[in-house]
Amino acid sequence: MSVLETELHAQPAGLRSFLTTAGAAVAAVRDLAAAACGVVVAARGSSDNAARYAQYLIPLVAEREVTLAAPSLVTTYGASPPVYRRLVVGISQSGSSPDVVAVLRDARERGAPTLAVTNDSGSDLAAQADLVLPLGLGEERPVAATGTYTTSLAALAVIAAGLAPEPAADALLADLDRVPDLMGRALEVDVDAAVEVFGASWRGVTVGRGVNLATAHEAALKLTELTGSLVAPFSPADLRHGPIGAVGPGTPALLVAPEGERGSASVLAVRDELRARGAPVVVIGPDLPSGIPPLVSPIVAVVPAQKLAWRLATARGVDVDAPGGLRKITTRRSRGCTTPSTWP
Repeated sequence: MSVLETELHAQPAGLRSFLTTAGAAVAAVRDLAAAACGVVVAARGSSDNAARYAQYLIPLVAEREVTLAAPSLVTTYGASPPVYRRLVVGISQSGSSPDVVAVLRDARERGAPTLAVTNDSGSDLAAQADLVLPLGLGEERPVAATGTYTTSLAALAVIAAGLAPEPAADALLADLDRVPDLMGRALEVDVDAAVEVFGASWRGVTVGRGVNLATAHEAALKLTELTGSLVAPFSPADLRHGPIGAVGPGTPALLVAPEGERGSASVLAVRDELRARGAPVVVIGPDLPSGIPPLVSPIVAVVPAQKLAWRLATARGVDVDAPGGLRKITTRRSRGCTTPSTWP
């Protein structure tokens, strides 16, 4: 059994362990970010896909603007992006991404509250944070992130709860408590037909919207890095604005559309257009366990996509623990409140 397969199936237990400290983490976030009217999130890779979840979730439950940082502003251009009245969050599973560390360091030097989501509490990223939310999953050995991605999503939901009014925070935490069991059931979803569809092509698209735009991006990343196929993620609107012209019989599409999530209707609306172009279509949604709370659906919906990528890579003879010569840690450096660039 590959290490990736082991970690894929360990996700419900890892998330359940993380959630044992959720209440205390919500209180700590509330104290740290009491004066913040917005959030800036710095991340790379799978962590950047998790940040897309925060970009929708936090405005929905806490009415705070979320901006995705452009780390190269700090590392390449030597600029200092606005952080006034903002909580600055860095997400890095290893805690060693130089770009993300640099953003937190710059923000902290200018007096902004900083928070790290990482699997290594002793990392460079953690050292730049006023508050650390440790994922607590132990060493993740395969290149392709599984548990650290889904637990990072949960950590961002905890941050959202810390920024939200108490009724919304309590409701979100109650939804999170249900997720480990739902993930376990999602691991049982049969992906054989999807493996056959994607196995016939070396390119594809994924489509998601709203909170599950993050899932479309993560599914595309997993399929690309594990299988060698080039898979591109889109929202339905962005797909229609040109890229759909490249979709045809040799381009399978993976639609992320959990039942009950508001963004799913527009994702499913593009299905007929794709089929009319001859594209094979696979939908993540109907086979998911019933009753998934919409706002935490990305933590569950990504599991069949992870499983699809793993199974397809295995079918192609890929070493799923070290695909394509990739390394685990990438070390290459490379709006809202408008007022002064520093905190008072």
